[in-house]
Amino acid sequence: MKVNLRLMALPRLAKAMGGKELDVEFRGETVADLVGHLVQEYGRPAREALLDEDGDLDAIIQILVNEKQWVVHDELDVSLKEGDSVIFMLLVAGG
Repeated sequence: MKVNLRLMALPRLAKAMGGKELDVEFRGETVADLVGHLVQEYGRPAREALLDEDGDLDAIIQILVNEKQWVVHDELDVSLKEGDSVIFMLLVAGG
């Protein structure tokens, strides 16, 4: 399956992947499968950018599918389909 992936505020991962926006082809059907693919394909930069010390999606990473569905960290089984748009962004707080 191929999805369009955009990375926001994740410069090290974008550098490792060759850009902030790219089409990613992977075997799988869910957001969890996509995360797993990225970690396997891009190694340490992806692991450090996306996962916490326990190997789970880091709480500071937010995922948005098709610019309308937020993916909850403990529910990464959200289905993806060919051509979906997926945004990985760093949670930014301030005040």
